[in-house]
Amino acid sequence: MDKYIGSMLGGRYQIEEIVGVGGMAVVYRARDTILGRDVALKVLKKEFAEDPDIRKRFSIESRAVAKLSHHNIVSVFDVGSEDGTDYIVMELIEGITLKQYLQRKGHLSWEETIFFAEQVARALMHAHSRGIIHQDVKPQNVIILRDGTAKLTDFGIASFAAAQETRVVQEAIGSVHYISPEQAKGSKIDYRTDLYSLGVMMYEMLTGKLPFEGETALQIVMQHINEVPIIPSAFVPGIPKGMDDIVMHAMSAHISRRYESAEKMYEDMEVLRTDPNARFHYVESEDNSGETQIIGADIQRAARRSAAEHEAASVEGAAAPRTRTRTQTQTRTRTRTRTGFRKKEQDEPDGFFEKLAERPGMAVGMAVGVIAVISLLLVGILVITGGGDKSEKIIVPDLIGRNIDEVLADPDITDNFTVKEATERQESDRPVGEILEQDPDGDGKKKATKGTIITVTVSSGGENVKDTYKVIDFTGKTLDYVQAALASHDIKCEVVEEYSDDVEEGKVIRTDPEAGAELEKGATLTVYISKGKQKDDNENVAVPGLLGMTEDQARAALEAKGLKIGSVDPVDSSAEAGSVVWQSQDAGAEVAKGTVVNIQISKGKSTSNNNPPDNSGGNSGGQDNGDGDYDDTPSLGSATIPVSLPDNTDTAHVIIYVDGVIQYDDTCSTSGGSTSISVSGSVGDHDVTVSVDGSTTSQTYTFS
Repeated sequence: MDKYIGSMLGGRYQIEEIVGVGGMAVVYRARDTILGRDVALKVLKKEFAEDPDIRKRFSIESRAVAKLSHHNIVSVFDVGSEDGTDYIVMELIEGITLKQYLQRKGHLSWEETIFFAEQVARALMHAHSRGIIHQDVKPQNVIILRDGTAKLTDFGIASFAAAQETRVVQEAIGSVHYISPEQAKGSKIDYRTDLYSLGVMMYEMLTGKLPFEGETALQIVMQHINEVPIIPSAFVPGIPKGMDDIVMHAMSAHISRRYESAEKMYEDMEVLRTDPNARFHYVESEDNSGETQIIGADIQRAARRSAAEHEAASVEGAAAPRTRTRTQTQTRTRTRTRTGFRKKEQDEPDGFFEKLAERPGMAVGMAVGVIAVISLLLVGILVITGGGDKSEKIIVPDLIGRNIDEVLADPDITDNFTVKEATERQESDRPVGEILEQDPDGDGKKKATKGTIITVTVSSGGENVKDTYKVIDFTGKTLDYVQAALASHDIKCEVVEEYSDDVEEGKVIRTDPEAGAELEKGATLTVYISKGKQKDDNENVAVPGLLGMTEDQARAALEAKGLKIGSVDPVDSSAEAGSVVWQSQDAGAEVAKGTVVNIQISKGKSTSNNNPPDNSGGNSGGQDNGDGDYDDTPSLGSATIPVSLPDNTDTAHVIIYVDGVIQYDDTCSTSGGSTSISVSGSVGDHDVTVSVDGSTTSQTYTFS
């Protein structure tokens, strides 16, 4: 029997049973005898209790999660240590892991995938706004409640973004199936590391498969670094192409090519949820253990060496003829050409560092040389820049009344000042974490040199603490920032949009009540968000090109510009039936809002003649139809567009726009190196844009 079951920790937590086992800790159901509620008690495993590094990681989890308050993140109530036993007291969640849910269902629909992925993204948005990187996002760490709520848990290897350094010798931690390439190599990480793991998790939800498999951790790590997975829709037909775009963008091996933030990824998911046809143009084995693995330095070194060797091989083989092979199951992998890896390793002789260690004189000489070079570089930089201008004066912000965690997560402050908390917190009637005093003062007039230290005194609470929230000045902040700040204080946010000549679109104009007001928990703060400057209703707009659109598409395009659709007349035409072949106002023409645009829709080929409606304001020119009547319908023409295809992939996504309207959108085989695609429109010159895997070129073609 487990030694903790039946025991009491912290003088109040009666341990009842085991509810889960992770890589570093055991989770128990316990009874809080003081508050009379069931809680989850996470206890560090005995084998790790004597390891100071592991205990540090455990401590980091408690610090990290204690800073967070979000309905998609498991709450932390208490942290303690007793007789060498470290524990965290958390909210008890009655549900199953997303991994267990996936094992039951096989895979999820793309709609259900977005449903859960958006909740995880919201959790990451909150964590990242507090400067916290999770580093171990995976289905095993997502709990699904009966009502469908998803909660992200287990911040056991979370790190603080502000404290990140290049981790060359530090161990990379994480579950190898979901680990980012930069984690595997021990490189510097940031918030985008979590987005890679979320992308892998979405891949698994959509397909029921993990993107990379292998017999060893190293094999899987190498795939994360060097290979591109097959797109999800190749396994499950019917997955929107836009979903492929989102997943593959999140899973880019190059951190610089991923989504820049969880907010951006969430926005694309929202667009796809409402429009399954949206495109974003970005470039069966189970992990049953669910345990976090520690990837040692040997695997990291092998990963970095393999990356360097792979890059060298890619460069060496660039001149050789390309060959493509495909298995009988049509499974394929795409080799990534990696840049930015440590190329030097491939040139180092075996035992180089060992030999260096045996010759300390050589090592010292090299060290002196390196220091000399660095010194010269620094001197040169100082000469060129004059040592840098640190004399810039900036108005000292007013921090009194704000929460210390919010301040430390605000880049507008931390980018300009160093905020330092006083040695001891002060007992007061203000909520815990609220800033009571600051030095220097922030009266709105006083200026200080950029980088100045602002020392703050923070409330530790007290017997008469007010359970209220003091509204801070949100002017100029984004809505996401406001919502994240209010969520941690249980304050509701009501959004009102209005025009503003002074405040940038999407930023806060004012709040009601204003800054300084006290709000009870559960109260509502009305936030006024700028819609930007109000546009003149009488201003002219450019008429969109409608040729090739359906009637519904044309109507939507006109309404989006503030224009109206007029008559819709069917005519005989060689163009595809149902497509627009004529519009009464030329594409690109500047007209007043509210202008009516008449269109003609193709009925398909016919021997009969159909005259367009009389419209003296329409396109000029025409031809005699032989009966003396004047036919104003423009002649249709076409053009063949040559498309060059990349040679480093098996397929390419090609889109062709004619005057801004999509006429071709499909995936092409790259085996021929190029292809030709025919497009149509009225006789004359047209602007044609060709997009190949997101890379675009534009040219004017004459349709005849």
